[in-house]
Formats: sequence, structure tokens, C-alpha cells
Amino acid sequence: MTDAQTGAPGSDPAWVVRLRVPEGDGATVAVKDAIDVAGLPTRGGTRALDDALPAESDSPAVAAVRAAGGRIVGKTGLAELCWFASGINRAMGSPVNPLAAERIPGGSSSGSAVVVACGEVDVALGTDTGGSVRIPAACCGVCGLKTTRGRVPLEGVLPLAPSMDTVGPIALDVDGLVTGMRLLDPSFAAQWSAASGRDAAELRVVRLRPDTEPDVEGWIDAEVDTALAASGVAVVDAAVTGWDAAAQAADLLLSAEAGDAQEHWLGRPVSEGVRRCIEAGRVARDDHEGRQAAERAIDEMRQQLADLLSGRDALVLPTLAITPPLLVEHSGARTTRLTITVNALGWPAAAVPAAQPVPGRIPASVQVVGAPGDEATVLAVAALLPRTRAN
Repeated sequence: MTDAQTGAPGSDPAWVVRLRVPEGDGATVAVKDAIDVAGLPTRGGTRALDDALPAESDSPAVAAVRAAGGRIVGKTGLAELCWFASGINRAMGSPVNPLAAERIPGGSSSGSAVVVACGEVDVALGTDTGGSVRIPAACCGVCGLKTTRGRVPLEGVLPLAPSMDTVGPIALDVDGLVTGMRLLDPSFAAQWSAASGRDAAELRVVRLRPDTEPDVEGWIDAEVDTALAASGVAVVDAAVTGWDAAAQAADLLLSAEAGDAQEHWLGRPVSEGVRRCIEAGRVARDDHEGRQAAERAIDEMRQQLADLLSGRDALVLPTLAITPPLLVEHSGARTTRLTITVNALGWPAAAVPAAQPVPGRIPASVQVVGAPGDEATVLAVAALLPRTRAN
């Protein structure tokens, strides 16, 4: 592995390993270090995997990227074992938000969003269980896509909550997300060709107004509304009841699954924060009545949103309800409260900036949610929003 340069805490935590760029003209692709790349260890952002052996084979996601001509150029840092939407990793180092160094980069796919925002790769792969692609995309002013549950195989991916885990692309603009989807799933090319032939006048979306407490920050709602108005799509407003209850239910279900999937890490040198999360997950796993109630809350939200989506193309709401927190204030921030319910539903969702990102100012992020399997329409809507391109 003479071509690899391994990063260390304090150097460039956005990169775990950089590889010499392979020859060719395919898109350059970075891979979150929770996804197996043949010949490289998968360390998951944790000291517990310092002794991990190189992966014997590519994960199916990476294998698909290579088969489609993508050029793997390295692995990116993340929050430990895919926990923590802040993107902070005290053990391995935290990637720096290129728009606002004093604010969180978002996680857990923090390194993937940062290397994209810095223009170092065309596409980066991340995983999204409660918002882990969309949240760092929002924090760093780029675009991210949570794929439909099961669309991209999860073999060779470190599990957090298997029924909610997904793999998806991060890119500077919507065209980059399209490239990422074509790399991950060759069948997407035909779907996108059909979707991109539609113009704004043909698309109808629902602007969701979730009943969150506290409310979405006013400037965020305003920027999302402005972006939608400029897109030319037909927009209908709809209040959504029970959103916070559904988000809390999704939190509990994620925690319970993670208690099962990650219990074995308790015998390894994980951070105290991860230890507490796994132990809380074991408690949630054993709370059978609580899990049943959570599943009912998700079913009720699924029906409510399905009714709103019926006969329409997409649902739209902010990605983040709050300004990305300062590094010194991130503890306890509910950065997942507008994203995690979509994971429990298993539907696709894109996050795109509502305005052109500039250093020192992180724009609001627009979240576009679609029907299961319909990433093509999600991206067709997202492509009409203003300022979703890098230039």
C-alpha cells in the first residue's frame, strides 16, 4: 500500500487514507470509513478498530462504483461508529467545516461532506441512519442524498441500525448527486433520463410545516420558502401533526437496533459517549411496549405523509431546524429532528442548499422527500431549486 497516506489526529481528519488518483476520466470518489474498500482497513472512526485488518473485498456499493468507472481516491473520517450528528470525533479528530470553522461539520459522514465542500472529489459516499448524509451536507453547504431503504446493499458497511441504515452520495450540486446515483445503481440512469425531461410547471410539491417544539428558526423557513418560490414548481402548504412524536419514536427504534448491532463494542476501547449510547440502546431494545408504541407512531406518520404525497411529486421541508451549532455548544442539539423520521419510513430524501454558500455563511438546506424508490423525482425537484450548483 505504498500509494496510501494515512492521516492522524491533528493532521487532516477529513481524510483517513488518501490514495493516488487512478488513471482515467471517471468521477473521483471518496468513501466514508464505515464502508469496506478492498485492501484498506475499515476503522469506523474508533480506536476500537486500530488493529483492523485490510478488507478482503470491496463492499457491493464500492464494487458498483468501480464497475461504473468511478475512481476511488481515499477514505474519509466520521463520527465514531456512525453515532453523533455533530460530526465531532474527539478520539480521531474532527473535520473542519470549510464554511464556518467554529461550527460543527455535521455527521456522522463529516469527512465526506468536507472533502466535497473543499472541491477535492466529485462525489463522496456516506451512510445515513438518522440524517448522517443530509445533516453534514446541510452544515457544509453541499448536496446529499439519502437513498431508499434497501436500494444500495449494506454488506461491507458497519451497522448502526440495520433497518434504517442507507448508503448515499454527497456532491457539490444536484448533477453530482445524479452522478453518484449512476455509480451506485446503474438502473438509475434510465430513471433520471425520464425525470429530467419534466419541467417545473409539471411538478407539484407539498411544503410541510411540522409541529416541532421549538419551532424551526424563522430565517430557515424563509430561505426554504424563497427557494421554492423561485423554482417554479406548484406548491401547496400542509401542516403536519405529531412530527416530534414520530421523531422521538424513530430515535427510540434507532437506539434499540443499535443496542443489538453494536453491543459487542462494549468490550472494546470505544469512547464514553459511544458506550453510553450503546447501553441506552440495550435498555430501549428491552422496552417492548415502548418499541411497539414507537412503531405505531411511525405508521401513523407514514399514512399522514403518504396521503399528502398522493398525486404529488415530493414533500419539502428544511433539513435542519436550527443554525448549525457552534463547536462549543453542540452538545444536546437536536440536529436530527427533521431528518430521522424519513429514515424510519425508509423513503429517499435529498438535502440541497437554499442559497449559494459563501465562507462565513451557511445557508438553509432544503430537504426534498419522495416516494420509496423514486430518487429520480426527488432529484428532478431538487435540480429546479436555485443555487444548487457549485458555479
